[in-house]
Amino acid sequence: MRDESERRADIDWLYQKEPESTPKTPNPPPAAALDPTALPSATLAQERSHSPGHPAPVEAPASRRPRPVPAPHPNQENQTRSVEEQVRRTAPTPVRTDPSRRPSRRRRRASGARRTIRFIGLVLAAWLLFLIGTPIYWINQMKVVDDTPAGGHLADQSGTAILLVGSDAREGLESARTDTIMLLYLPPKGRSVLVSLPRDSYVPIAGYGQGKLNSAYAMGGPALLEQTVEAVTGVRIDGYYEIGFDGFSELVDVVGGVEICPETPINDELSGLNVPAGCQQINGTTALAYVRMRYSDPEGDIGRAKRQREITSKVMAKIATPTSVLNPFRYWNLGRAGSGMLARGKDTGAGDLAATVLGLANVSNGEGLSLVVPIKTTEGWTDDGQSVVIWNSEQAIQLFDEISRGDTSNLDRFAA
Repeated sequence: MRDESERRADIDWLYQKEPESTPKTPNPPPAAALDPTALPSATLAQERSHSPGHPAPVEAPASRRPRPVPAPHPNQENQTRSVEEQVRRTAPTPVRTDPSRRPSRRRRRASGARRTIRFIGLVLAAWLLFLIGTPIYWINQMKVVDDTPAGGHLADQSGTAILLVGSDAREGLESARTDTIMLLYLPPKGRSVLVSLPRDSYVPIAGYGQGKLNSAYAMGGPALLEQTVEAVTGVRIDGYYEIGFDGFSELVDVVGGVEICPETPINDELSGLNVPAGCQQINGTTALAYVRMRYSDPEGDIGRAKRQREITSKVMAKIATPTSVLNPFRYWNLGRAGSGMLARGKDTGAGDLAATVLGLANVSNGEGLSLVVPIKTTEGWTDDGQSVVIWNSEQAIQLFDEISRGDTSNLDRFAA
């Protein structure tokens, strides 16, 4: 505890009083006062001014006199230091960013490039998913028919053989008719070949004896027709597609029409076909009449089979263009139109559809062959008076034997 003397010293310091115990010592006179001659001239003049006859200088009021600044007390100085130290301790430390941790311009560029690559990758993945998913979806929407032969298929062979059947199933008809029967073959190596089998071909039909080829479809559906084709050709059928002509015209319109080049004008009242001679672009309705027309063709059913191969190949060639893949609307509409006009065998999948499009496109652009089965005569007659087509058995056997062995290199000799 502080004693009385220290407390009073503090009070005296606060009120600028000197301690009572400290005696006042008079200031010694300056040395100049002892020796008048030592005073400077200014001092002498000042002394003279105090002499009689000179007025004394007026002193400034005491209130205007500058007060002496008290010296800081040791305790106050210590308190000030402690406050400053406390402020320094509690003041927030400034955050300094390490320059090495700041993202450099190169790092920012690399980060932006990675985001761009990631975005492009997502777009490509979505596009690939769309390209794969669209045909799978529409194939699952197709009508499925039972095409399995009663006795099973022939043994496996090299290559892929697809049976294409044009079914004229129009409203008002009790049963469908097969106006078109074609065998598409894709070998492991070499050219694809599309062979027309005339509907009036006179062939053996299991369980029914001899008859027209298209009657097998009428009597036993796709299964009996497929069994009959395998029996007369010796070629195993790997896939089956049935084309409904009602949807065929829509597919032609989706691809933008096709070009035909008839040598003479055609005006067929039964099919409704009326076109001039020369090359021209036709729509779906005209294309349908073009492939149906028979009676105005000098070759009859054989001529119609040729036109059917022509239009089918041209449509598939347009489908196989990059435009069909790069245009999502056209790609989707092709799937929709195809699913509406096609029925598939129960064991026919997406791979068979891709093979069909590729094979027909190759035939259309000249990289494949388009043939009619070798024919002996188109004016055959049955015992019951039916007009039928008789094959050239020897040449037909050679043609299908080479196909079954996967060799299409020497089939040009069968071209019509």
